[in-house]
Amino acid sequence: EMIMCIQAIKAGLIRVVQGNLLGSVLSNLLLVLGMALFGAGIRFKDITFNAQGAQANMVCQLVASTSICLPTMYRFLPDTTDEEVLQISRWSAIFLMATYFMFLFFQLKTHAEFFAEEGGEQEEADVSAVTATVLLASATVLVAFCSECLVDSIEEVSEQYGLPKAFIGIILLPIVGNAAEHVTAVGCAMKGMMDLALGVAVGSCTQVSLFVVPATVIFGWIFDQPMSLNFRSFDTVAQMLSVFLVNQVLANGHANWLHGAMLVTSYVLIAVIVWHIPSS
Repeated sequence: EMIMCIQAIKAGLIRVVQGNLLGSVLSNLLLVLGMALFGAGIRFKDITFNAQGAQANMVCQLVASTSICLPTMYRFLPDTTDEEVLQISRWSAIFLMATYFMFLFFQLKTHAEFFAEEGGEQEEADVSAVTATVLLASATVLVAFCSECLVDSIEEVSEQYGLPKAFIGIILLPIVGNAAEHVTAVGCAMKGMMDLALGVAVGSCTQVSLFVVPATVIFGWIFDQPMSLNFRSFDTVAQMLSVFLVNQVLANGHANWLHGAMLVTSYVLIAVIVWHIPSS
């Protein structure tokens, strides 16, 4: 998401960036997590996981949702300007990034026991740390090149195939970008490693919401582009309702396949509405 968003910001595609960020959060929270719970529920009647770690991530999601909701609603107040919202967004981005680093310190240092995995099958590493680092670095370079080509083709694809830009940004790009996370989360869940699956799905949302979103605002500041936290009203409502829904599902550390089906259904409902959002 970071690489793709930087390329889109440089091209001035602010709405595409905002849609991609929102779509990434919705895709992970509803589609990826929903499919993981559904897959695990087919194999296990009762799915258990570490509720404390899940709740810590969901509190972060609520903070991130609030940070987007407030600037968006502020713009509807009388006598407010886009420049004021932009300044508010830039200061908010700094505090959000600081919050993310505090969460990392909380997760890795002071309260690491909250995020310890419970049960599941253990697997040995297939590659060494050096090999994995080289593979990640190579993949990053290839992704950067592909992302630039992808961003450059958005306008043409939208006009040629009649796809709304909102649908491309919120639905298509995040599904393609989260394909690896989707497969990993579902695979881990079906092996009984639900905490790892939650770390992939919900943890990725926390990273996007508290780090990638404010980082794009900062990069917009650097490239002199008006990237702000002023999303569409529909975007903020969809994100806030999704966070509340997932929070309820993960509240007590138990879930089943029906919870997963409900999350996927919610994602489909959002996708249908996004298809009908006018390009203007």
